Amino acid sequence: MAAIGQTRPRVTPNIRTPLFIFGVALALVAFLVMLAFGLLFANRAQVSTPVRVVVAARDIDAREPLTADMLTTTSLPSTAAPPKAFFRLADVTGTSALVQIYKGQPITENIVASNPDQVTPSSYLPVPQGFVAITIPTSEQQGVAGFIAQGDFIDVIATVNTQLFSPASPRQVTRTVFTSVYVIRVGPQSVVPRQGQAQGLTSSITVLMTLCDAQYMDWLALNGTLKYALLSYHDYAKGQPAADASCPSTVAPGLIGPAQVQARYDFLKG
Repeated sequence: MAAIGQTRPRVTPNIRTPLFIFGVALALVAFLVMLAFGLLFANRAQVSTPVRVVVAARDIDAREPLTADMLTTTSLPSTAAPPKAFFRLADVTGTSALVQIYKGQPITENIVASNPDQVTPSSYLPVPQGFVAITIPTSEQQGVAGFIAQGDFIDVIATVNTQLFSPASPRQVTRTVFTSVYVIRVGPQSVVPRQGQAQGLTSSITVLMTLCDAQYMDWLALNGTLKYALLSYHDYAKGQPAADASCPSTVAPGLIGPAQVQARYDFLKG
């Protein structure tokens, strides 16, 4: 028992509790500040600049060559634009579809090929409606020493013996039989490049003609000698090759023989 009049021990105030509460409050404020900054930067990162990408204007079949009327552009956020997308119509025009492409689908490098021959199976040849593709023989002296390339225009010169048409006074005569014939392929492929196109000595070239003209070309190749004259690019035809009105585009003219060839080209004249 404490003695009467003994002084009670002095109690020292505990300051650790307020400091703990202050520390927790400070940490909570720091957390809220960092959370606010995080949300702010996340929102800014989600806002991206819109870009215009090339998309299909209609459904495009696999192997089909792409033309300007099949394509359009649409605006997408830059974060939504697919990898390797095209941004200019000019970069896609002239390529071929590797797979089926649906309307509105962005055009990307993995679904088109710039060289139709790279498409498997081979893409359709660029043959306009009303025309056919025909392969004709060529060689060094016959085909301008191999300088004829895909996309060029040539004139076809035929040399025949008039004895094919008349036994009187047989002689060799030469006449230009076709003009501005469009070359769509030079084959087989050569390792010599010409502005990205195959070029060089080869045994054949493939050209556009009407079915009617193709039959006359075949007869002349079998019964005469053909040479090709390469036109200046300044003289190239514009647009689709012109068809001879006297030779229907997709209608076979029937039997082609000396009489029909003479009637059309008149090798006996003069």
